[in-house]
Amino acid sequence: MINRLICFLLLLFVFFQIQQSHAEDGLALTDSEKLSTLESHGFALSNLILQTPQVEPLNNSKLTQLPKIKFVFENLTNELLQLAPEKKEIAFDLDYLTSPYARFVLVGIINRMDRGYKSQNRCGELRFIYRLAYDIQIHGKTIRSRLPMTINTIFRGGISSDSNHCQQLAATWKKMNNLTTVSDWKNNGPLSSTFFNYQNIESIEFNVQASREGSENKENFGGNAKYLMKVYDWVNDKFEEGTLENQIDRQKIVSNPLLLKELKSWILQPLNLKALDQGTLVVPKKFLAKRAITIAPGGLARSANRPYYELFKSEDLNNISYLTFEQIKSQNGLIRRLNDTTCTGCHQSRAIGGFHFTGLDPVDKYPGNSVFLAGSPHFLGDLPRRKSIQNDLIKGIPTIDYSRGFATRPQLRRSQELLGSGNLNGWGAHCSTGKDPSFKSWSCAEGFVCKQLLDTQDDSGMGICIHSQQKIGDPCEFGTVKNLSFGVDHFQRTNNREIIDLDKKQTKCSPQSQDKGTLTGGFLNGNLRTLSCGTGHSVDDGLPPEASCGPLPAARPGFNACVGKKNFDECLKEFSIGVGLRGCDQKNPCRDDYICAVGFNKNRGICAPPYFLFQMRVDGHPKKIRK
Repeated sequence: MINRLICFLLLLFVFFQIQQSHAEDGLALTDSEKLSTLESHGFALSNLILQTPQVEPLNNSKLTQLPKIKFVFENLTNELLQLAPEKKEIAFDLDYLTSPYARFVLVGIINRMDRGYKSQNRCGELRFIYRLAYDIQIHGKTIRSRLPMTINTIFRGGISSDSNHCQQLAATWKKMNNLTTVSDWKNNGPLSSTFFNYQNIESIEFNVQASREGSENKENFGGNAKYLMKVYDWVNDKFEEGTLENQIDRQKIVSNPLLLKELKSWILQPLNLKALDQGTLVVPKKFLAKRAITIAPGGLARSANRPYYELFKSEDLNNISYLTFEQIKSQNGLIRRLNDTTCTGCHQSRAIGGFHFTGLDPVDKYPGNSVFLAGSPHFLGDLPRRKSIQNDLIKGIPTIDYSRGFATRPQLRRSQELLGSGNLNGWGAHCSTGKDPSFKSWSCAEGFVCKQLLDTQDDSGMGICIHSQQKIGDPCEFGTVKNLSFGVDHFQRTNNREIIDLDKKQTKCSPQSQDKGTLTGGFLNGNLRTLSCGTGHSVDDGLPPEASCGPLPAARPGFNACVGKKNFDECLKEFSIGVGLRGCDQKNPCRDDYICAVGFNKNRGICAPPYFLFQMRVDGHPKKIRK
């Protein structure tokens, strides 16, 4: 009887595991084990570049010398060299691009059928995302990590634009959970020859942290990181520099009044304003840039992330009627919409530093240095809309609604399942404290209030939803941001890091900038945490329900000197302490400029500054990475 009961429980467990759904089901493959297997069976970066499954995965010393991609890495290297770091900034170590100990690892395969509006191809796009990683022996010790650099290889979705073909592809993606083996994916799934062709590559996109400065030196925003974004298009059997989608070349446009006038005139055409409202605007290449620099932290409060900063005057927009628009209801709404359709604006909206997709880390491979969620709150919040489009394609609906919400707030009518969660109107969600008609519906769920953390002169009262009574993870440091000129911003704290309701003997406000005599900074807008972890049978026992236990680096002197000499987990054990931080999962992501990292509880992540994760920073990694 006992054996039968055990067998029944095991079957029930297996059934539950099979039936358990995830937000990205049918829209993305994020499982690290499946991705690793696919990578070794024809989907390594070298396979996509050489357009054949017959090549094994290559390390960077071999990959970057391939004739088809050598120009790309040479050009990217020159771009990074031109971004001379400011005093005390640590620059990206270019040796990792040519090292035999480093390579690009497949971390995600993304179904972007929602991009069908860009062309007549209703199948949209297919994306393979790779992260830079290394594994090296130094003085008999293994040191390994990923680095803040991604390559996004973009393919045309499907091999035909026929509506029936795209309908079949959408249906195949929908059944992806039934694909348990590599053979299934290659023979019956979306990567089969029925739907995938290596020759359908369109471009590759790079996003790399070019430099970083810690909070001990950069007091203004509790640290500073710059990200370089580049695109290379596949043209006539080779890669060449391309323009970034909707990323206007601000410098060229500002210096040419006629070009600026032409851009304004083009944007203000009725059909283009409608496309802007829907989020499907495609700006002509003549106005676009071949590189972009984004800044973190601070999101759209940072003027450098808003290419349209002060390009439009109020009188330019006086004759626009907003009555028929779904998203844009005001001049401020129109300018914000323009900015969040750019690469810099979107990539700093509800992002993880400068990324929207980092991928999951293999279990236990990077102790103390692993991400808990594959994507950012923006990525998670957009999945219901993408799923709706996929379902319409499966139904064969002839006219697809490709519209979307703002980058920081999902489209409500297609995101009802997100209500109450941090992806829409729960803790950490973007909201409005003002009366601007474009954002007045951006309210918070019951139990939360909208609080402005970074008060800027032109953000229409944008805030985030936090607890009406202060809890762990809430901000405790507020301020104003003055945009002195494009790319020059100044933060001024307006409070005294208040801990309002909780027991001050058990909690602490970790600060934005490191004060003299303290050991930790880097928590944008401050972060309320406990002084230690619980003491019960599990690591979270004794902590408030919103909190989870995780390591706090640099709690003792010597942490920064340790990293790069020892593996990150050894330094954490030696120089960190366990504290209660905000817990996170798919429905409860972190607030802006925090990452959901793996903590001590395997079932829930912890919200920490991205740069507390070794793999999200360029500094501290081994210097001797070549033979």
